[in-house]
Amino acid sequence: MRPVTLGGVTGLVVPIGVQDDASLDEVLERARSAIRRGADLIEWRVDSIAGTEDGSGILSRLLEEIGESSIVTARGVDEGGGCELDDDVFASWLLELHALSTSPCWIDVEYVRWHRSVEIQEAVSEFRRGGVRALCSFHDFSGRPLDLMAKVEAMQGADVDAVKVVWRARSIRDCLECRDLLSTCELPMIALCMGQAGLLSRIMAGAWGAMATFAAVDTESVTAPGQPTIEELLDQWRFRSIDSQTVLTGLVGDPVGASPGFVLHNRAFDANDVNAVYVPLPVAAGWESLKASLATLIDGLGSKFLGVSITIPHKLDALRFVQEQGGTVSPVSAACGAANTVTLARDGSLLADNTDARGIVEPLEALGASLSGGRVAVLGAGGVARAAAAALMAKGASVHVFNRTEERATQLVLDLSESVGGADGGSIQLGESGSGPFEVVVQATSVGMATGEMADRQAIETVGLEAESILAPQPIVLETIYDPVETLFVQAAREAGCRVATGVDMWLAQAAAQQKIWQEVE
Repeated sequence: MRPVTLGGVTGLVVPIGVQDDASLDEVLERARSAIRRGADLIEWRVDSIAGTEDGSGILSRLLEEIGESSIVTARGVDEGGGCELDDDVFASWLLELHALSTSPCWIDVEYVRWHRSVEIQEAVSEFRRGGVRALCSFHDFSGRPLDLMAKVEAMQGADVDAVKVVWRARSIRDCLECRDLLSTCELPMIALCMGQAGLLSRIMAGAWGAMATFAAVDTESVTAPGQPTIEELLDQWRFRSIDSQTVLTGLVGDPVGASPGFVLHNRAFDANDVNAVYVPLPVAAGWESLKASLATLIDGLGSKFLGVSITIPHKLDALRFVQEQGGTVSPVSAACGAANTVTLARDGSLLADNTDARGIVEPLEALGASLSGGRVAVLGAGGVARAAAAALMAKGASVHVFNRTEERATQLVLDLSESVGGADGGSIQLGESGSGPFEVVVQATSVGMATGEMADRQAIETVGLEAESILAPQPIVLETIYDPVETLFVQAAREAGCRVATGVDMWLAQAAAQQKIWQEVE
């Protein structure tokens, strides 16, 4: 195993909590498993046993087994841990740890403790004289501290070997601030953000020059919000393949949720030798949030930004952003008034496209749907519904729009009547109760999405219809939600004997189109 070294490659640290002597065999096996799966360093989190009667014996056993690749941490309560020792007792515990026959590779001491206690500073110096390296750390679980820059500057001046700064991210802007901190530090540094918005900083740690990043043994062992597992970091995000030339793509949404793209887009990049990574990019709902986030990615990353997928609720605003930036809008994106793909071209210009249209038409046609002249029900009036209606009208279908809010449905009908109406005989109108039967039904609302507010609802009922009427006589149906695959809508359609295309079918078709766009640019 390769231990983390100063000035070396970015290491992967796996924290493992230690509670008592009875669980030592299990704890050691978890550590060995983590090392076999790619960990460079095991962080023994000894919050609850530091300074206890049995603590030294437990640590001796751990360090005898995996001392050369260990960091020992007793995280204080104020910084998200469980160690309640005061500074004097903590200093004494450090000296006890130093006296053990086997030493760790690193010790972690919070900067607040180090700064206010001469005894702790002296204990840390004892470790360093003996060849053990000292990591000075700071964690803020509430958000970015107002004095972050001053704190980092002070920590860089501490008599230690490396520093670690971690805070809860408010947005992806925080992650780019981690990158900026890393680019100016003098001591080796770890700079990470917690929370879903902070995952980017963990994935890109190597590309941005961090000394290390952190991953959990499994989902039950996470020690900070947003911390990925070893498999997620190494397999899903391809951490070992990311370098300073890696370009960024990802999924922008609120919520982002689980997406097959995090595996499949990254596999596609790997298979085609494209040095890019596809990551979650959570952006709060609203025009201002989206505008600020896209501007941050474009301005902050420049040529290291390739583009993004756009999901709920940002598809309309994504198109607006590209238009306001003077970018190019594809015909299908212009027709439906929404974009699910934003790409930064090599010349710095923006491209807006909507591959949802392909994702909707291809699965339906694969099931044998005759769209030209067919009667189609579209449930919803958001970005996906617009793409569905525009694509189906372009195929010559008669589209009927059903939505919870009639005002939005009316606007959709008006917009598409002007931009797409009449193409190959296609038409659009407001749906009315009892206006069935339909040859095709497309479920394009967010109802049933696992991470949404109506995860346990049936989309058909929320738009004022009954499954028995709209699904008879057994039309071909398409669900646009992929998490979960088997929504209540899909279940009802299967029970009614319909031919069903799921959200995964749609996703694969539209993602293939996105890959083509990005690889042509790259």
